[in-house]
Amino acid sequence: MTTTSSTGSTSAQQTLDQLLNKLGVTKSGTTTASGATSTATPNKTSLDQTDFLKLMTTQMANQDPFQPQDNTQMIAQMAQFSTVTGIQQLNTTMSTMATQISDNQIATVASFAGKTVLVPGTTALADSTGAISGAIDLPNSVTSLNVQITDQSGTVVKSLSLGANPAGLVGFSWDGKDASGNPVGNSSYNVSATAMAGGKSTAQNTDVYAPITEVPIPAAGQTQNFVVGGVGTVKMSDIKSIKY
Repeated sequence: MTTTSSTGSTSAQQTLDQLLNKLGVTKSGTTTASGATSTATPNKTSLDQTDFLKLMTTQMANQDPFQPQDNTQMIAQMAQFSTVTGIQQLNTTMSTMATQISDNQIATVASFAGKTVLVPGTTALADSTGAISGAIDLPNSVTSLNVQITDQSGTVVKSLSLGANPAGLVGFSWDGKDASGNPVGNSSYNVSATAMAGGKSTAQNTDVYAPITEVPIPAAGQTQNFVVGGVGTVKMSDIKSIKY
């Protein structure tokens, strides 16, 4: 009984080796007919669709004519083949789409370069006319709102009274001129704001309009950032408005 089992195992192994050889799959360290050990490296490490079809046709050609392969099993194998093929095609399609989306994203964010955007900040750069503008993002309604603009030395150059305002963005602007109508001439200014509500004065966060000077391209999965003049690096989600 032992001899029969060993003979059957050897025969099955030889049949498998012959089939693998037909597919171009060889094993390193196999023993040749002369008894020498072969150290040839494998020609293939995986089976593709062509190999699958070869396996199936070989299986059909060598099946027992008195016990042929069951139709259900054949259909199941074909279904598996179709599923694997579909997954491979889907992976290829998704990879192509990801590349196209990435290329489109680069083109989209690149169009932001040079645009003037409203972002959180306290330093406002003067535009070509010497003016600055921004907004106060009020969390609640206030009875009065004041904006103070100073130069880099801390000297107040302009005070704006914006009155009572509801919650939300309240815009402000200054033409960059003093009380006599002469241009102050600075390239940047500091802005701060205070609001009165319920008889209490509180400092408010300020937003400024400033140009995007650089558009770094993020790695896959990272957040898109922009470099904004006078402010520094900001996230895309920090942009509250695009002026022009």
